[in-house]
Amino acid sequence: MSMFKKYSSSVVVFVSLLLLWNQGAIVADAKTTVKIVPDYPGSSSFGIHCESRDDDLGSHIITQGSYYSFSFKPSVLPFVSTLFHCSLNWEGRGLSFAIYNEDRDLNSRCSRLCLWKVRKDGVSGYKEGEDNPDMFFPWTR
Repeated sequence: MSMFKKYSSSVVVFVSLLLLWNQGAIVADAKTTVKIVPDYPGSSSFGIHCESRDDDLGSHIITQGSYYSFSFKPSVLPFVSTLFHCSLNWEGRGLSFAIYNEDRDLNSRCSRLCLWKVRKDGVSGYKEGEDNPDMFFPWTR
């Protein structure tokens, strides 16, 4: 009996379970992009600093008419989730929030593009393909 035949059914079961666990979202080169844009009157800029457990994306100043974005491949391993936190500062206001949480976002909210808008009252998040925000984080300081 060849080694392949001996383990092939186990491999098929494992791959099938992995696909079911991830609800079919496993695509080898599938990337998610997080994009955050200013959506407030005036010409002021905002500061942003994003990081995950493994990657510090650094601090950036985003001017009116521009945006900040980053792309990554979400985790496909069970019990390991991609999570990015960002801190924002704008005109003396600030907040920190999970801009991407794989458990929250991958299959039901924004698997390809996670759009966020910085507003006078806080930051609004948009479900992929929707015109109205589905999440909101108010300024906390």
